[in-house]
Amino acid sequence: MNNKELSNIISQLKDAYEGDPWFGRAVLNILAEVDERIVFEKPGGQHSIVELLWHMITWREFTIDRLQHSPQMTLAYFEEMDWRELDHSDRTLWKQGLERLQETQAQLLALLKDCTDELLDQDVRERNYPFRKLLYGIIQHDIYHLGQVAYIQKLLKATA
Repeated sequence: MNNKELSNIISQLKDAYEGDPWFGRAVLNILAEVDERIVFEKPGGQHSIVELLWHMITWREFTIDRLQHSPQMTLAYFEEMDWRELDHSDRTLWKQGLERLQETQAQLLALLKDCTDELLDQDVRERNYPFRKLLYGIIQHDIYHLGQVAYIQKLLKATA
């Protein structure tokens, strides 16, 4: 079985999430530093940190769903959940989100460990691209939004 590229993707997913990534601090490190009192604030009317967290979760769930042999949800479901309306008075959403992010990381890695590089050229259901683009995209997506989280954290600390 040829798993060289998929092994690299798994390594990048792990490194970005909990390792020592080239771009700086890993997802777990940055999220652990976030002051829970500010995760619901929407600086300049933009997304809150908790919204960014749940947005990251949605597209990880999409990836997991598409990797499963019997996808359960339609693309429309994930698009609806993409920037879901969150009740910012529900202070449990942050902890729930952190737990769900951990769950999706474990699920994603578990699914990928049973795959081969052949998966990477297969098309993603309801998308016009292969799994290679989706999996590299999830890594890039997490890093992009992680940068936003770090920036918002610094911005709100500076104005406090």
